[in-house]
Amino acid sequence: MMIHHSEADVLAATYGDACTVYRPVKRLLPNLETVIRDGLDGEIVMSGIPCALSSPSGGKLRRGGATSDVKTDYLLFVRPEVDIRPGDTVLVTRLGQTYRTVAGKPERQPSHNNIPLTLVEDTVSVSYTHLRAH
Repeated sequence: MMIHHSEADVLAATYGDACTVYRPVKRLLPNLETVIRDGLDGEIVMSGIPCALSSPSGGKLRRGGATSDVKTDYLLFVRPEVDIRPGDTVLVTRLGQTYRTVAGKPERQPSHNNIPLTLVEDTVSVSYTHLRAH
């Protein structure tokens, strides 16, 4: 008897990483003030989700004034039913290291979702003011 697996099942069998997803949430304080909790203060909506984190983009240099920021982008691959939304904070554990990222707009496929991620932690800020001619 032959067992048929969907393309989503076949791809998911290659996922060796795991992620936890935090979603921004509005909270009403006792003084009736509304606050938005985001990042790791958001609501955990999924945990231990199998995934695959792509190799980093290598970093993109963005200059503004006397400083530049290096941002690193990744792609996260998850099953098609996993609902990661733009603005969600995603902690991805890969080979024992955890990456804190923010999700962009997902590209949904029948077999998987591609979620663009931007690294939040380890973002390097470089100052070029010391390079000015004296």
